[in-house]
Amino acid sequence: MATAVIQKSKESSVPQDLSAVYAGDLIYRALIETGEPLKPGEVARATGRHDVDLKLARVVLTTNQHMTPVDRKWTLWSRYLDSRRTVDNNIHRILNTYGQPIKLEHLARELSFVYSRPSEVFEEMLVHLTTHRTRLILIGDDYVIPTAWLLDIEADDADDVLFDNFLDDDDVLPFAAAAASLDINNPESIVEFLDAAGAPVKNKAIQYLIWQSNPAEFNPTAIFSAFAANPSVSLLSIGAWIGPRTTVKLATGFARLAELEVSDSAESDIEEQAQPLVIGEAELEQLVNAVLQSDDTVYAQNLLYELFEVTSDYRTYDDDLQTVKDALCGDDRVVWVGGNRFRAQGTIPGYVYTVPGLLEITEQRYLDADGNLVDQLLEDDGFDGGLERDIMNPLTQDVLDEEPVALPDMNPPSNARAVIKYHHKQIGTLPLCQFASGFFPPQPAILETDFTIPSGQKVRVWVNNETRMLYGLLDWFSSIPIDSGATFTLERQSADNYIINYNDESEPTMFISRNRVNELFLLQERSESEALALFDIVREIMEHYRKGIEFLTLHTEVNIVRRATRRMVASILSEYHCFFQRGGAWVFDAKKLTQGFDKSKRKYIVK
Repeated sequence: MATAVIQKSKESSVPQDLSAVYAGDLIYRALIETGEPLKPGEVARATGRHDVDLKLARVVLTTNQHMTPVDRKWTLWSRYLDSRRTVDNNIHRILNTYGQPIKLEHLARELSFVYSRPSEVFEEMLVHLTTHRTRLILIGDDYVIPTAWLLDIEADDADDVLFDNFLDDDDVLPFAAAAASLDINNPESIVEFLDAAGAPVKNKAIQYLIWQSNPAEFNPTAIFSAFAANPSVSLLSIGAWIGPRTTVKLATGFARLAELEVSDSAESDIEEQAQPLVIGEAELEQLVNAVLQSDDTVYAQNLLYELFEVTSDYRTYDDDLQTVKDALCGDDRVVWVGGNRFRAQGTIPGYVYTVPGLLEITEQRYLDADGNLVDQLLEDDGFDGGLERDIMNPLTQDVLDEEPVALPDMNPPSNARAVIKYHHKQIGTLPLCQFASGFFPPQPAILETDFTIPSGQKVRVWVNNETRMLYGLLDWFSSIPIDSGATFTLERQSADNYIINYNDESEPTMFISRNRVNELFLLQERSESEALALFDIVREIMEHYRKGIEFLTLHTEVNIVRRATRRMVASILSEYHCFFQRGGAWVFDAKKLTQGFDKSKRKYIVK
């Protein structure tokens, strides 16, 4: 596998490199202490630090040569050491790679990864090896370190000790003055020394300075233990100690480090290791609980990122997203509301399931003086003057009065024109019959969408494929001064995102002025008090239009007075002699009123 590298900034790289070392040490410790592969977000949380977030964890995991991906998670390269090498060799490789003391039980667990044997075996072995204290020793609460980390003082001469421990004057002289007051028995003294140094100080350089001040009483194990036991100081994996001031300084570099990009080769290598996501029972419970705990809509892509840390640059992203959606769709506790949206069962507003009473159509029986039924429904073959075509116009159709829904268009248009009818304007709804089949997804039964209205605000709009209505536009409709016939275009951005374009335009055949609406209200009151038949309502409206009226206009006005089906309005026009067509418009002739029902239409009456 290609090794990932940090792309260094053009600024001084030293602070950034040291920040990367410190961040890497924190993450390495989290992986050591957890003892299992982790996702980046889990790694970040395992450090127990608020300044180590998912972004920083991703950068460190991707760029640190001691860490590697496995099964969508991250682990340590040292867990893949050559099992043919001796245990002693691999112990030292693990310790020197980590660069910090490791708890005996954790080191045993790391060895069990390498050799595929129970960790208890290695615990016993480590107890034996540290007891003899030749190459390994225990410090503090059962932490293992190599004796090679302690100063070698076999030589008596100071220069020889420097040489034997691979130190030079530059490693010790800058800190000699600060070390004069260093007291390893005083934790505050250790902190003051490292803060005065203002930079990482090599582990053996500190030991050398203490040895030089008092060779006779020098105890390297006690010195190292005193530093390791001090919670205010830290040992970096590069073999140097830092104080709290330097620790804070390095941590301030985390934000800049988190913004770094990784090399192209590292990203591609990691992507190639990605395997399709598998949702087991535990993962399904995580997904469902995330939905149930939310009061609002939850998006599958967010769950994929938050729970499984899969981002859009993963090779398997599309398949993984579908896996999450399929898992949620198969659970009765949640409901799919279109796109990548899911909600807890029972959280869809109740009104979305109903057809408001204002839109209901009730046909009553009205009899004339001779006891004959006034309003009679005809078969389509009995319609006159092209009415059989007019009733098929999507604008004449409405909720509870539309043709059977056609199969969805595989390539539906991305734009649609809609006309706001009077009744729908009052309740913020729209009939789906005005839109081509497939303009809105036919599944699920209830779709949650976002409409961007002309002000730029996004509003939630529900699409019910069973009631065949849109719900949720009342506030925007209320801002439109036109009572009936206002038009707008709807642009589909995605299956659950739409943009409304409105230019103060109206549909001429459906535009009804405010004065005319008030007149129709008066007719509505009369129709109720006098029990007018639909025939009488049609006649009254047509008397207002002496030069004639188009069917769509007539149907619009009739429905403001009383909800009626388009076929019933077309039947009345066709079955009475007093109504006829002239120049494409329908006209009422009061002189023919006495001629009554056209007996030639009896054969078309719907039984």
